[in-house]
Amino acid sequence: MRFYESEDPVFPRLPGVDPVSLRVFHTFFKAVRLHRQLMFRLMSEKEAYPGQVACLLIVSNHDGITQRDLARKLHVASSTVTVMLQKMEAANLIVRRVDEADQRLTRIHVTDRGRMLQDEMNGVLAEFIDSTFGKMSLGDQEDLDRLLNMLCLAMSEEP
Repeated sequence: MRFYESEDPVFPRLPGVDPVSLRVFHTFFKAVRLHRQLMFRLMSEKEAYPGQVACLLIVSNHDGITQRDLARKLHVASSTVTVMLQKMEAANLIVRRVDEADQRLTRIHVTDRGRMLQDEMNGVLAEFIDSTFGKMSLGDQEDLDRLLNMLCLAMSEEP
């Protein structure tokens, strides 16, 4: 029996929440947890961390991005990005340079070593997507995308 089939609901009943919403919540919670576990396993085989991989992907596609814009794209606090960038800079994956036009800004650039890791991670990410979402029909993928976007919108509207 697989992990997701044998597990009891985290909240079998919750006052004020209808059973279907609770079941959807629990299924979503399991999916997020399994997604994270699989990503960590695949990334750790390449000695990388999912947060750094996402960061490298964004910086690779937006060379010279500011730390503030990077934090927005990653949906994390600037302080979280600061710590991540310090570790990535120590590993020679990125460099930070002061903007010549506005010295209050620091721009982030990927190093050659960072690009090599990103190329490896692109393969891992492609494998992950193919082994998960790629097994779903196109219609199911489109439905899931639509529903997740609705969920993201609902969550982003909360205070």
